Amino acid sequence: MRSDLTVPLRLAGAYILFSSLWIFASDSLLLAVVNDRGLIDRLQTVKGMLFVLLSSLLIFSLNYRDRRAQRELLDALTHNARLLQQAQRTAALGIWEYDGRLHWSPEALQLLGRDPGSECSNAEQLLSWLYPAERPALQRAWQALLEQRKPMAISARLHQPQQQQATWLMLRGEADANGQILGTVQDISSQKRDENALRESEQRFRHLFEQTPRIAVQGYDRERRVIYWNQASVQLYGYSLQEAMGRRLEELIIPPAARTQVISAINHWLLGGPAIAAAELPLQRKDGSQVWVYSTHSMLHDSRDQPELYCIDIDLSEQKQINLELQASEARYRELVEQLNDVIVLTDASGHLGFLNPAWERLSGYACYECLGRPLTQFLDSADAARFIQQISAVGKGQQTGVRGEFRLLTRQGQLRWVDIQLNRSPSNDMLTGSLHDIHERHQGQQLQQARNALLDDLLARRPLAQILDNISRHLQDLNPHMQVSIMLLDAQQCLHLAAAPSLPEPYLQAIDGLQAQLELGSCGHAACSGELVIAENLATHPYWQAFRTQALDAGLHACWSLPFKDDNARVLGTFGIYYDQPRRPSQADIAMVSEFTRLASLAVQQLQQ
Repeated sequence: MRSDLTVPLRLAGAYILFSSLWIFASDSLLLAVVNDRGLIDRLQTVKGMLFVLLSSLLIFSLNYRDRRAQRELLDALTHNARLLQQAQRTAALGIWEYDGRLHWSPEALQLLGRDPGSECSNAEQLLSWLYPAERPALQRAWQALLEQRKPMAISARLHQPQQQQATWLMLRGEADANGQILGTVQDISSQKRDENALRESEQRFRHLFEQTPRIAVQGYDRERRVIYWNQASVQLYGYSLQEAMGRRLEELIIPPAARTQVISAINHWLLGGPAIAAAELPLQRKDGSQVWVYSTHSMLHDSRDQPELYCIDIDLSEQKQINLELQASEARYRELVEQLNDVIVLTDASGHLGFLNPAWERLSGYACYECLGRPLTQFLDSADAARFIQQISAVGKGQQTGVRGEFRLLTRQGQLRWVDIQLNRSPSNDMLTGSLHDIHERHQGQQLQQARNALLDDLLARRPLAQILDNISRHLQDLNPHMQVSIMLLDAQQCLHLAAAPSLPEPYLQAIDGLQAQLELGSCGHAACSGELVIAENLATHPYWQAFRTQALDAGLHACWSLPFKDDNARVLGTFGIYYDQPRRPSQADIAMVSEFTRLASLAVQQLQQ
C-alpha cells in the first residue's frame, strides 16, 4: 500500500466505523427507550445533529494527531538535516547521486569549486574538472561502478592551474539494493599533505642514516635476518648490502663466543622480557677483526604487527685508539714522574698538598698517602714555614705568580734538608703546581766552602784561635740549627777545655770545662780518650753521662754525640760535641758534615801551634 494513502484511509475507516456504530446503536436505543413515534421522530433530528458534532470532533482529533506527528517528524528530519550538513562541513564531505546524470549537493559543489548552476552534470564534465593525470583512473573506476556495480573509491586532484596548493578529493560511490547509485566526495588535501610530509620526513631520515658515515644502522626481523643495512654498516663491517640481506645477525657481526648469549637476549626481549641495554660492545668484521661500537637497540612493529629489531652502532675504533694512546701516554708520564729525582707537587691555593710523586718519600721519609691534604708548611722548618706562608698569601692576592725560594725541609728522621721550591699558579683552577728540588748537598758544599774560605781569611789575618773556632762552630750551627755545638781542646794533662760553644748555657759550660779525657766520662771525655765517635742518644739513660746528667738535663740537653779531631800524626787535638734538645741519633749525613768541620778545626789548631 502506498504510504501517501495511509492517513486518508485510516480517517475514512474510522468515520465508517463510527457512523455504523452510531446508526445501529442509537436506533436500537431509541426503540428500546421511547414508544412514542412522534417523539422518536423529533429525537431523530437531535440524533442527527449530535452525530454531526461527534463525527466532526472525531475527524478533528484524528487529523490533529496526525498533523502533530507529521510536525514532530518534520522537526526531527530538519534537525538531522542540520546535523548532517554540519558533519559534512566539518568533514569536508559532500554527497551525490546518479540517475543518468550526476546530482551534487551544495557541499559537494563547494568542494569541487563549482557554482550552484553545476548541481547537475555528466561524467564527462566531472572528468574535465580533475587534473588530467587523474582522469584515466577515475574513468576506469566509474565504468566499473556502472557496469559491474563495483564500489568506487579513488583519490584525484582538482584541475586548478592558478592554485599553488593542489586540492585532493576522495570520490566514493556504490549501488544500493534498489540499484540506485549514490556516493560522496570528500576533501582529503590535509591528509595528503600530511602523507607527503611524512614521506619526505622518512626520506630525509633514511638519507640521514645512509649518509652518516659513522652511524651504522641495521634492521632484523624476528628471526634475526637482515632487512635493512645502510652504507655505514657496509663501511663498518665490510659486508655489502647484497651480502648482508637475509643473513642472520649472529652470522655476520657477533663474535662466536657471544652468539648464544645474544640470541637468548633477543628471544627473551621478543617474549616481553627486558630490552637490551645500550652498551659498548666488541663486534666482528667480515675479515674477522674486532671492532668496538656503542650499540643501541630498538624494537618496532611493521604494518602486520610483526616485530623488527633495529641496531644503531657508532664506531668507537678511533676513540678506542685515542684512549689507548692516551693511556700509554699517561703510563709513560707516570713512569717518568715516578722516576724523577725531583718531587712533583700539586697544592691548593692555601698550600695543602694534593699530589706527590714517589720522590717525596725518598726525600722526606714520609709516605705520599699520609701527607695528602696536609699543608706543606708542616714539613718545613718553622722559620721557613712563615716565609712560605707569606709567599702563598701574596699569590692569593695576585701580587706574585708563584712561590720560589730555598727552604729547609724537616724529614721524618728529624733532619733538615735544603730544597728549592718552585710553584706556579694555574690560572684555570688556582692550584699551585711545581717541584721540590733537593739542593741539600749543594747547599752544604757551599757552606763548607764558605767556612774554608773564612778559615783561610782568619789564618791569614792571624786571628786568635778561640775566634777562629767560634766562627767554625757558628758556621756548623747555621747549616743545622737543631745542633748546639761545642769545641773543646785537649791539653798536655789530658784535660778538655772549652774553646767555642756559642749557644750552650753558661752553667753547663762551667760544669764541663776541664773535663778529664777518660773512658765512659761523658761523650767528649770518652771520645778524647778513645779517639772514636761516641753517640749518647738519650742523656737521661746513657751510662757515660752519670756524672753530668743533672747539669745537662737542667740545661735542656737530651742527646749528645762527640767526634774527636786529630793532627797529621793521628794525635787527638780536641773534640766536637753536638747537642740536641730532644733524644735522637745523628744521621750519616750529619756525621759526614761534622767530619768536614773537624778537618778545618784540625788545620786551624795545627797552623797556630806552629
